[in-house]
Order: sequence, then C-alpha cells, then structure tokens
Amino acid sequence: MSIAISEIRRVFRYNGMQLPDVPGLEPREVRDLYSAQYPELVSAEIEAGEVRDGVREYIFRKAVGTKGGVGAENGRLAALNASVQAESAGRTGTAGKLARALTRRGTVERGSAWGAFVLRTMREVTERRGARVLPTSDMLAPLP
Repeated sequence: MSIAISEIRRVFRYNGMQLPDVPGLEPREVRDLYSAQYPELVSAEIEAGEVRDGVREYIFRKAVGTKGGVGAENGRLAALNASVQAESAGRTGTAGKLARALTRRGTVERGSAWGAFVLRTMREVTERRGARVLPTSDMLAPLP
C-alpha cells in the first residue's frame, strides 16, 4: 500500500460568490486582500470547512448582529427582551422591571424635562414660526 500525496486546493466563498485563491497567503491575509473590494470583509469571520475531494472551502461570513453581543450576553439580551415583551403585554403585573425602571426618580425627572422642552418648543414655534430651538445641557444628561 502506498501513500499518495495530493495538494489541497482552497476555495474562498463570500456572499454566494467564489473568490479566486491567492497562493502563499493565509486565509486571514486573503480576506484582508479582498476587503479592498468588499469593505464588509474587514470584520468578517473565516469558517474553514472540511477537506472534501481535495478541496478545502473557506467561507467569509459578515459579522452582523448585536454590537458586542457574544455567547451568554445574547442569551441575557433575549431573556430581557422576552420579559419586556411579556410586561408590555400585561402578563407580569405592575411589579416588573419595566414598571420599576419607568418609576425611578431619575427617569421621571428626565421624562419631565423632555416633556417641558417639547411644550416650550411647540409654544415658541407657534409664536415665531420656525425658530431654531436647542436643548440645554442639563436636558441632555445621560439616561440611567
């Protein structure tokens, strides 16, 4: 029994297209090379498939999704989203997270400030017809 040595051919795929291989470059370097033509490849992930019939397929996948969301964070975000949906549908009563967040002192104060800003803006616009109105810096305080 003899061992046959054969060269493994690389195939790069992105968005349903087959991109030509560039010999001598690592898959990451090939991705970086093609990112000049396809800018979304800059942050793309590289998935290496199994070798089949002497061909190894590399797939460039766009990194799309929640910014910074990985692993357990996605699960927590999904759980929070589900609880907010349930609460907004009235399935959790008034003691839920959303109700507590909306009744916090800081949230109420900022909501009142924005409400006052809107009322003042509407009044000034009707008086001056198109006056430019800018919020004051205390109205732009970060939300909790």
